[in-house]
Amino acid sequence: MRDVKPLLHSPHAAIFYKELEQDLVDIEFYTSEVCLVYIKTGQEVITTCDNKTFTLGLNEAIFLPKGLNLHSDYINSGDPLNAYLLFFSDDIVTDFLATGANISPSSTEEATIFKINQHPLITLFFQSLQATYLSLHNSPHLLKLKLLEILHLIDINDHEKQLRSRLSLQQQASKQQENPKRNIKRLMKKYIISNLNVKDFAALSGRSVSSFNREFKQLYGTTAKQWIVQKRLTHARMLLVDKRLSVTETANEVGYENVSHFITAFKKMYNQTPHQIKTES
Repeated sequence: MRDVKPLLHSPHAAIFYKELEQDLVDIEFYTSEVCLVYIKTGQEVITTCDNKTFTLGLNEAIFLPKGLNLHSDYINSGDPLNAYLLFFSDDIVTDFLATGANISPSSTEEATIFKINQHPLITLFFQSLQATYLSLHNSPHLLKLKLLEILHLIDINDHEKQLRSRLSLQQQASKQQENPKRNIKRLMKKYIISNLNVKDFAALSGRSVSSFNREFKQLYGTTAKQWIVQKRLTHARMLLVDKRLSVTETANEVGYENVSHFITAFKKMYNQTPHQIKTES
């Protein structure tokens, strides 16, 4: 797997070139700045905290607002992934917005992800980047010019002014969300075998307990507490039967600090104690 190469960069803005040949899935990342992703070859899928997916292919680009937790998936289906990642500082966004017509989005709108319309000028912009700038010394001044250039190229072909509208919304926000939402399904998959409780998962997901429980039930059709217990006890049975772990080791492995509580919950689900299950297998 090849690395990510910085072409131009400054403290809060950058242009990176990414090359991947091996599968790289379920990579969670946070957009600390406004970001633009452009796919030169290959295909990448970006998933939001509410499970919306955006599939990007050849010469496609996407706008990612600041302050989002997202997941990236790349599976090599014949072509390596070659992509550009552009990060725009607040100063660059301000300079861009100052050069065109003012956009007044509704106060109820939010800056959302959207795909950039394909245009030959945008394709040519990215074709020139690597050949021109990979061998040059870093120049923050040149970086700013290139980032402003791509924003204006997008704006020329953006008849609905989606880019300006979303950047204006970002600018109007008094502050970024301190604890942005994360994807519940991917979060649960990652941390289910742990000692985290519903309150912990809610905090990790960037939601209140009530919001977390409500969204969880919409996704899974059951309560978070019931689902967590079932998943952990199912895993516990596998550890007892297949891995031959002791009852105490199994309890600790699936997040139960109190072995007696583990035995009680296990018996309630399977009508047998962990020791009985282990002995009979």
